Amino acid sequence: MQGPGQAVTSSDLPAPAVFVLSSHSTIKDAAALKGELEKLIDVPEVTIDVGSVERIDTAVMQLICAFVRDRVQRERRVSWRGASASWRDAVRLLGTGELLGWAAEGAAG
Repeated sequence: MQGPGQAVTSSDLPAPAVFVLSSHSTIKDAAALKGELEKLIDVPEVTIDVGSVERIDTAVMQLICAFVRDRVQRERRVSWRGASASWRDAVRLLGTGELLGWAAEGAAG
């Protein structure tokens, strides 16, 4: 069974931290995902790796959007790595590209 994602960070590593979103991110993973993302809210720079996403539902996308919004409000940087077809489809279908800063940065994938 896969978890919601994995933060690759520690106090010994320089920024940016890398958060790898799991291949299947669904509502059953939402609480654990929220906890993992909360650990990163004050890290100066976070890269979210979405290259292996095969399935993502609306609940998880809402969490990712809230995380990005909160970081922007705190003037913390979010960058993206990878762009699976499923991730790009979800961003397009849910209309979250602008909020995620994906329209400019993530389009190249």
